[in-house]
Amino acid sequence: MTSICGRRQLEESREICFFVPFGFYILTTIPVSHFGIGIDTARYGHHVSFMDENKRTASKAFHFEECDQGYQKLLKALQALAAKSSSNYHLNIRIDAAGQYADNFIHWLHKQKLNMTISVGTTAKNKSYREAHYDKRKADPVESLACARFAIVERPPAMLPPNPAFSTLRSVVSAMEANATNLTRLVNQLHLLLATCFPELAMLVNDISKGYCLAVLAKYPTAKRLAAAKLDSILDIPHMDPELAKKLHLAAKSSTAHAVDEVQEELVKTKLKEVLAGKQQSIALLKIMKKAWDSLPEGAHQRIHSIKGIGLQTAAALVAKMVKIERFQTDSALIGYFGIFPEETNTSGTNRDGTPKKGTSFHMCKKGNDHVRRLLYTAAQSAVKHNPAVRALYARQAAMGKPYNLIMGHCMAKLLRQVYAVWAKDENFDPEYETKEKQAKEKEKAVGPSVDTPQSLEVTTTNSKVIEPKLKGKRPPINFAAFKSQLSIAEVLRSHNWKDRTSRGQQLRGPCPIHNGDDKDRSFAVHVGKNTFCCHSCHSKGNALDLLTSLSDQSLHDAAWDWIDRTGISPQLL
Repeated sequence: MTSICGRRQLEESREICFFVPFGFYILTTIPVSHFGIGIDTARYGHHVSFMDENKRTASKAFHFEECDQGYQKLLKALQALAAKSSSNYHLNIRIDAAGQYADNFIHWLHKQKLNMTISVGTTAKNKSYREAHYDKRKADPVESLACARFAIVERPPAMLPPNPAFSTLRSVVSAMEANATNLTRLVNQLHLLLATCFPELAMLVNDISKGYCLAVLAKYPTAKRLAAAKLDSILDIPHMDPELAKKLHLAAKSSTAHAVDEVQEELVKTKLKEVLAGKQQSIALLKIMKKAWDSLPEGAHQRIHSIKGIGLQTAAALVAKMVKIERFQTDSALIGYFGIFPEETNTSGTNRDGTPKKGTSFHMCKKGNDHVRRLLYTAAQSAVKHNPAVRALYARQAAMGKPYNLIMGHCMAKLLRQVYAVWAKDENFDPEYETKEKQAKEKEKAVGPSVDTPQSLEVTTTNSKVIEPKLKGKRPPINFAAFKSQLSIAEVLRSHNWKDRTSRGQQLRGPCPIHNGDDKDRSFAVHVGKNTFCCHSCHSKGNALDLLTSLSDQSLHDAAWDWIDRTGISPQLL
């Protein structure tokens, strides 16, 4: 059994028995040769890089197309790499997936008969790792090289290929999102046309995309046409409010519109057809989405639909964007992913009543998916009526005098916390859960701690040990690029009592702490200014992050958190 950087022993090995005369067996162990393969995916083609255990180039990197010919080119390269190590090899493949462009490739890769572990990285983690090791360089070869390095150093666990049913759902939700964005654009263009032919309409009607409003514009596309119409004909429009009809009629007669010719009418009618077509497409996509949802396999993701206020469309959008709950360490991470938190901004302009806007106001941040946030906003409005926990939150926030939009933001965040809970626990939503929890805590507070409860876990104002068991194993991901700037290779060596034998400026030499070299050895070289090292005996090399990982015999994530606990520095989280 041989060792690699970090004194990490190879767990995978092959034991071979040889039969010799007199009935004896000779047992020998052949070490496994590991290779890191990083693949950066794109729409029409992908880039692959190869790295061996010493973080050296194992094979020439290249670009291959998104087609069978390109896939076969990669397969030949993988087979050639495996042939270098006889029959005892293992390919650690890390894929930087760009949306759904990598789905076909991932499915194909899982079908190949090779000794390999396939993992897929999130964009944020891949970017953080690349910036930590390759500074600000950004290109397909660098992205794939960073993935190859992560694969050979971290050895991430294997991930299952995406389920085709979930891929279909993501496609449908993406189509719905694109249609919603296009419909918003068309309605805004209609607003722009009405600004010259009937500006008063937008002040009287909150949403001009409503059916009755579109019906009015279809019959009377300009203020001039509406003013010439009889009030009774306006009242005949379905769902038309009588008071609103009178206001519209009077506003049309005194309108300040200047573009009232036939050309303007044709423009409004054309835009109306586009808006109506977009609304029809929304209805058709809703039916397709329901079929895609019904085709999903049984799983905890279906629990989302049991939450009061979250309809099928919102549940489908959340599942399509989240993919799996394991991607999020906490419910707060899920809230941050969709950007459901307010930001204070300076206001300017005028309100609907013409009064000027002053001071500052709170708005939802621009982070996250707009389509999901629109659906969550509607879901929160429904949850205020039917979800006891959200209704109670709304009442508390309203009693504090907070503005409506800010309160709805808190309600949206509450819904996401419930989504995280039911999905993670694989339990249906219980409307009375929080009430039961509150009653249980009050009962426990009145009775006192149980005699069977360990004293170190009692909840007091001075004892913080109760937090430790809850957080252990759930440390959030770190921005490695920022952590690298906080880490000094000299401090890492000092923590392991390493002493140099010779020095020349910022360059130090001495025994290798990785393979435990002799005290008189000088094969280990360190450049303090560049935060890099290399060993001419065991061929290990890298930066301060690599050295920290190697000496701790852990993954980079765990080693970083152990260092943070020892030194007390404040890391930047993702």
